[in-house]
Amino acid sequence: MILDFKEIPKANTGNGDQDTFELFARDFLEVLGYDILQNPDRGPDGKKDLIVQETRFGISGKTIIKWLVSCKHHAHSGKSVNDIDEPNILDRVSVHECDGFLGFYSTIPATSLGTNLNSLKKKIEIEYFDREKIEKNLLDSPAGIKLSSRYFPRSFENYKTENPKPAKIFSGDSIIECENCGKNLLEDKAGIFVIMREPTNWEPHNQTPTHYKSAYFSCKGQCDAVLKNKYMQNISLIDEWADISDYLSPLTYIKKQMAWINAIHMDKETLSIEAFDKLKRLFLNAYPFISREQTTEEKENVKFYLQNGLMDWL
Repeated sequence: MILDFKEIPKANTGNGDQDTFELFARDFLEVLGYDILQNPDRGPDGKKDLIVQETRFGISGKTIIKWLVSCKHHAHSGKSVNDIDEPNILDRVSVHECDGFLGFYSTIPATSLGTNLNSLKKKIEIEYFDREKIEKNLLDSPAGIKLSSRYFPRSFENYKTENPKPAKIFSGDSIIECENCGKNLLEDKAGIFVIMREPTNWEPHNQTPTHYKSAYFSCKGQCDAVLKNKYMQNISLIDEWADISDYLSPLTYIKKQMAWINAIHMDKETLSIEAFDKLKRLFLNAYPFISREQTTEEKENVKFYLQNGLMDWL
């Protein structure tokens, strides 16, 4: 679970926050497209927390479903919601002139409640959201993510850190296309950057600087084979490659950048205009991905590099 439902206060407190889970249910269902007919209140509710309406569209027109919503916030105890917690479901739905029952739970329904709900499906509409369904729906849409930041601030901050999105730095989205099939290699971070150099004379006292003549971006596998054959036709070159994902982590981005600076300055390596332009394009388009806090895994990698003396490239 990504979201900690214990961030929402208990429902049985008297400090003014006891309605928070019901208000969260209202906002969540509204994001999903339900119309709110009756909001939560603190008076006698007849075993209903709110009433919402769903409009379904089909071949024969639209159908209106009126739902009685029952909220049970057991996250702090960890207990499931059982049939005793939800008595007389059929009568409650009838009294409030609803068409169905919708459970909204911060844990999960117990077997006893699940059996009861299944038996009622022949008579009324039945739906429920447990903690996993709630989380999935929240994190699947921009509106849901915004709602998560309001009700689960600590969980959401951690989620943002562990699931980084590119920063909005440039006017458009960052794109690096495979030069064979046109796929945006930054979407799944699975492509490679291939740079080709001329053979080097490594004789003592007569070493020639490396010259990088060409470069290309590619998917791994077939696209790489096609492009390699294209770029090396009638030319004797040595290819070197790196995963594009190496340029999308803050630490390895810096590492790659420093390696190229050192190679050009200290080792007098040179690049053709074509190769240099593609290297600049890679660094520019990768930058929005690394303008962020490091994930836990990336922080652990830094510790490993430090402990093993592998950061002498700085």
